[in-house]
Amino acid sequence: MKQLPAATVRLLSSSQTITSVVSVVKELIENSLDAGATSVDVKLENYGFDKIEVRDNGEGIKAVDAPVMAMKYYTSKINSHEDLENLTTYGFRGEALGSICCVAEVLITTRTAADNFSTQYVLDGSGHILSQKPSHLGQGKKVALYRNILYLFCLNCFFKKKKLLREYKCIALGLVLIKAS
Repeated sequence: MKQLPAATVRLLSSSQTITSVVSVVKELIENSLDAGATSVDVKLENYGFDKIEVRDNGEGIKAVDAPVMAMKYYTSKINSHEDLENLTTYGFRGEALGSICCVAEVLITTRTAADNFSTQYVLDGSGHILSQKPSHLGQGKKVALYRNILYLFCLNCFFKKKKLLREYKCIALGLVLIKAS
């Protein structure tokens, strides 16, 4: 036996949270709503396999929080397990952005009401900031995913479903043969 590389472990654990284009969009919309957004725009290119973009007019991400915004298990929504009893948000685990970074190239552009301009961050597969530059977004946040590998998960799901259907057909055929005897 041998230990898997850290990048592989991150990818495999991310597949528990991020299973499809739909799950990415769901997580990002929930983040937007939790940030007080009243408007959320979703854009998909090639059904989301080439690009997914979710833009909102919520609070945005504070510059002080930017270094950990996509790090797994960092969250602004709870401080301890006691907070779980009084949740008022959709998300709270701090897994979505970190998991998304494992399956795609991620750019986050954000601006709070206190900021003079927005900042665009390029993130690596671990959720660390690779680079940042000023941008022109209004208040809120835009998360853009490029060159994602979600199709691998979708292919995996397709083959699992295909195998499951074959197994059901065998079971059904077996029941028909048993009933006929």
